[in-house]
Amino acid sequence: MEDSSKKNEEKKDNLIVMNNLTSKDYAAEREKLRNAYNKKAEKKGRKSIDKVTLMLVMLGVCAVVLTVIFICMLSGIKFDSTEKGSTEEIVANNTATTEVLFVTEQITDSTDEKLTEVTTKVKNPAHDADVEEITYMTKHMNDTWYNMDLYRAVCKDVPDEYFENVCFIGDSRTMGLMEYSILPKWHGFYKVGSTANAACLESAYTLDGDYYTNILNIIASIDYDAYYVGYGTNELGYGDSDKFIEELKIVIDCIKDYHPKAIIYVENILPMSKSYSDNNPSFSNSRANEYNQKLLRMCQEYGDVIYLDIASCMRDSDGAAVYDYISDGLHYTPEGYRKIMEFIRGAVVEKRAGNTEAEK
Repeated sequence: MEDSSKKNEEKKDNLIVMNNLTSKDYAAEREKLRNAYNKKAEKKGRKSIDKVTLMLVMLGVCAVVLTVIFICMLSGIKFDSTEKGSTEEIVANNTATTEVLFVTEQITDSTDEKLTEVTTKVKNPAHDADVEEITYMTKHMNDTWYNMDLYRAVCKDVPDEYFENVCFIGDSRTMGLMEYSILPKWHGFYKVGSTANAACLESAYTLDGDYYTNILNIIASIDYDAYYVGYGTNELGYGDSDKFIEELKIVIDCIKDYHPKAIIYVENILPMSKSYSDNNPSFSNSRANEYNQKLLRMCQEYGDVIYLDIASCMRDSDGAAVYDYISDGLHYTPEGYRKIMEFIRGAVVEKRAGNTEAEK
């Protein structure tokens, strides 16, 4: 009991310090948190079997099996043709499924022109449920990414009750999403024109209408099962996607620090209309795509943060916002926001049963 009270006091003291820091100092505080997470990951990695060693062991087992089969053939032992045919069919099916699961994306980093490959689906289809999940992801979740060792897709639209235990954080697009979602009950903290950095520094949010404070204090004061983080549109004006990512990590690290068991979804940046994009280079769709690539990479580096591809349900064939869903070129119509909420309903993940890392 004393340890718990001491830990809570340390968190409060830490938050007070963070509130008094400059934006530059925030980077140092965030780095301190990141180092703690990295040390934990390294400690876990030392306990696991080296991948190369595991592969060598598997190759050795395969060699032994093939040797036994060869010896049996030389000894005149015959296999039943029907059984052999069934085995070949199973192997073929598994191979085909595996090819679907291991999808590699090529992402170009515009800052250093390096081409990196990211494996987005890594779960071996050992059971029918895994095949169902991949099929569902492909059809309903588009380029949404999550660690399939930690989480699994719910594979259905969630009911309204799900949103009673989640919190949305973001800018004016988050506001529109909440106001037009037609949810009977929702929780959200947002500000028009806000950025991730401004949210951490400005006292622009109210908690139960009692007082104004910044988003870090809000996060420390509330507790939900999942958090949907939606910043980035206003940050397009920076022209610096790396700066945006570093500032967004402050919000994510704060959620992870105070709510380690919560699931964190990072919404990617929605597209603009073609005319708005063409006439506002700082807020163009090409720049939004660049930022989204960095968001995806950030989620994969964390390993336990979900990259939510809400932009995919808003794009037309040219990559701009669907005409019927956009209002002023930047914000969406009520119908558009309801379409986004429909996507969110069908792109929910849950912690994979028996995975101690996801349950922490």
